[in-house]
Amino acid sequence: MFLKSCVAAAVLACATAAGAQPTGAHAPTTVQAVDTYLALREVAFSTKPEDVEVQAVAGREQVYGVIVEFQADDALVTAVGFASGDASVYRSTGGGDIGGRRDPVVADAARALVGLAQVQLADLPRATAYPTPEPGHVRVYLLTTAGLRSVEEDRAQIADTQDRLAALFAGGQKIVSAFRAAKQ
Repeated sequence: MFLKSCVAAAVLACATAAGAQPTGAHAPTTVQAVDTYLALREVAFSTKPEDVEVQAVAGREQVYGVIVEFQADDALVTAVGFASGDASVYRSTGGGDIGGRRDPVVADAARALVGLAQVQLADLPRATAYPTPEPGHVRVYLLTTAGLRSVEEDRAQIADTQDRLAALFAGGQKIVSAFRAAKQ
């Protein structure tokens, strides 16, 4: 219950920061939307290497999944990409996309993000918890064969292409864009 209230508070903070009004059919959050968002997010974090066709290699830490979380309008967005090409996008206000592996562009974006994360593995410290990012921030998680890694930075800082998270953030946004294009 604590996590649910924290996410709901974060969603409302994001919505307020974006200038959204919490009224009408497009209210920034509902209990059902937050419950669904949290459940889908938990599935992503619970994914094991073998679930996405990754065989662990002894003595080598392998990235098998990347989770990029950020604020977009009145929602927290969670973009997920796995080494298998599976991908998803979840929105805290409801909705999202699942099953990106069926679309070659989405699957390629997911695989590319995981490949990039493998190169940047040392840039992200180990983590044991997976909170949502603060308003205005981006959080990147790496699911690896040796455990979870994570880092959070201010989104304005990531706008600098030299920032350590810029490419990973762009990769997460590419998954979102690929899903959008697949619907057209």
